[in-house]
Amino acid sequence: MTDIWTDALAGLRPRLGTETYELWLRPMVMVAVAPGVLQLRAPSLFMKEWFENHYRDAVVQEIFSRTREQYVIEVGVAEEGAVHQPLPAGADDASPRPTTPPARRSSAPLGLSERYRFGTFIKGASNELAASAAHAVAEEPGKRFNPLFLYGGVGLGKTHLLHAVGHALHLQRPEVRIVYLSAERFMNEFISAVRFNACDQFRKRYREDCDVLLVDDIQFIAGRDRTMDEFFHVFNALYESGKQIMVTADRTPSDMQGMEDRITSRLNWGLVADIKPPDLETRVAILRQKAEDERIPIAQDVTVYLATLVRSNVRELEGALVRVSTFAALKGVAITQEFVREVLGDVAAPRISTQLSVEAIQKAVAGYFSVRMTDLKGPRRHKGIARPRMIAMYLSRELTGSSYPEIGLRFGGKDHSTVINACKRMTEIQTSDPELRGIIESLRHQLVGHPA
Repeated sequence: MTDIWTDALAGLRPRLGTETYELWLRPMVMVAVAPGVLQLRAPSLFMKEWFENHYRDAVVQEIFSRTREQYVIEVGVAEEGAVHQPLPAGADDASPRPTTPPARRSSAPLGLSERYRFGTFIKGASNELAASAAHAVAEEPGKRFNPLFLYGGVGLGKTHLLHAVGHALHLQRPEVRIVYLSAERFMNEFISAVRFNACDQFRKRYREDCDVLLVDDIQFIAGRDRTMDEFFHVFNALYESGKQIMVTADRTPSDMQGMEDRITSRLNWGLVADIKPPDLETRVAILRQKAEDERIPIAQDVTVYLATLVRSNVRELEGALVRVSTFAALKGVAITQEFVREVLGDVAAPRISTQLSVEAIQKAVAGYFSVRMTDLKGPRRHKGIARPRMIAMYLSRELTGSSYPEIGLRFGGKDHSTVINACKRMTEIQTSDPELRGIIESLRHQLVGHPA
């Protein structure tokens, strides 16, 4: 299994392109491989974050296609000052080098990211209630705000606070048994338990051997009847025992279509707090912290300029800084306003809607054309995928006013020029194709009538 990373790279290189491969995948080093776990090391924190946000899922899928086994990929960061090279094809992984990613402590609860702590969370008017409630939960688990339900759009900090609570509790009370996982993983574990006749062990893990349950993206189990039933019983067992429950979602409990009423009712028992897109001051503070942590040389006026361009969420804001700083380093130039404009393109268009999200548009288009979200965001260029993708990009630009780079990042990290070309083509084709014009108008009516 020592060639699992090399094999994955060989399959991904033609799919993602040479530039992407050389910039974001080749610098990653395989540290160790164990049953179900692949450990990688990135040369810097921002490359780790970019890989995790844009390419980890593709790697997981590639490995599964080759091994028919599901792997979890853990990414650490090389120690400061150390220089590492990727393993050559066929190299033995037993060569002398650290075997544990330095950014992850073995004693920390499984799944918690080292970067998501209260100390790295920037508070502002858009997230103050959610952050204060998370602090309260970390100080008095099971006593205040139980359950705590945080909701908001993608990349606004819900997961950050979820992890921060886990880290704070582990630091203050190492004896507390903390379980963190996504709702998707909860469902997959439950399916495996049913399949292998291990339901008793599953229930013991979540109902008895758990003091704090942290669940991300709970909306994922909506419509999954047996999973919802199991989560309902887990919730009851923990709540009645005074154990803390904290969950996140992209919408309020009552807005989660397909979720059972008995679950939405319980999720409303505690505090329901939203997280909105950050204001300008908060975005500037986030960029300054990111630049300081990554030692990115950027002037204050350029930071403010960048913050005025990318307004949707924290993830895309940091991603824009990473993109600009990476290209500046490759070209050996300073980061100026002109350089930011060159890399990110013309992103000064005003937003039309603060409610409708790019994700909501992607879901609507994927549903309309019966394609998968992963294909919509992926590299496939088949007409059955490319046309829906261009429509989704066009509607994202028109209905949210998001910048071209922001939209590109939400479609799997595509370049802003790809989004510009998609928008131009859709505008031109509509004038001579009444069928396409009707499809776009139908989707527009659907989305405007049901903003996300």
